Amino acid sequence: MFNLISPLKMISVVLMLFGFGAIAAIYTLEKTQFSAANPYRTVMILASMYDLLLLCLAHFGWRWIWRKIPLLSSLLFPDLNGQWRMTIHWSGVDGRGEVEANAVIKQSFVSFSIEVQSDGSDSETLVVQPKKDPESGRPILYYVYRVIPKGGQDSAASSYEGAAILKFFEEDSHGLRGNYFTSRNTQGRFELQRLKT
Repeated sequence: MFNLISPLKMISVVLMLFGFGAIAAIYTLEKTQFSAANPYRTVMILASMYDLLLLCLAHFGWRWIWRKIPLLSSLLFPDLNGQWRMTIHWSGVDGRGEVEANAVIKQSFVSFSIEVQSDGSDSETLVVQPKKDPESGRPILYYVYRVIPKGGQDSAASSYEGAAILKFFEEDSHGLRGNYFTSRNTQGRFELQRLKT
């Protein structure tokens, strides 16, 4: 999600907040004569506390903020963390079919992954890029993954890559849907339905 906001804008906001916080803290500490002995120590303590706060917010605190201010889901990007039921519709030279799978989405303010498990294979995330559609504002995931078939000794050699564009449909019980294609010349459609967060 970090890349949904301009990095320069984010740096500017962080520096501005740090500046206001440092000025307020130093002013308060000066009144209590705490920082008179060693002002450098005071500044280092404040900087360390601020870094710890930013680290906590980037990894899990943002979810609390998103719950308290639901408008952020539509302004920035929704919280997609949780377990999802996934239906994979596929077609290729061998025919067509449908596979049921389980997906786990792990999202923080700085990272995103989608892990999928089915009876026949597991998949791992190579790249997930969250974006907003410039016209409609709909959340979109550009998802590149590697599928590792379960089974025999040569399953590692038969792994393959795929790519998908998944759109978020809030009105549809918070579902994700989109088309995909793979390096095995198969293509199809993913449909994900959230189970729990």
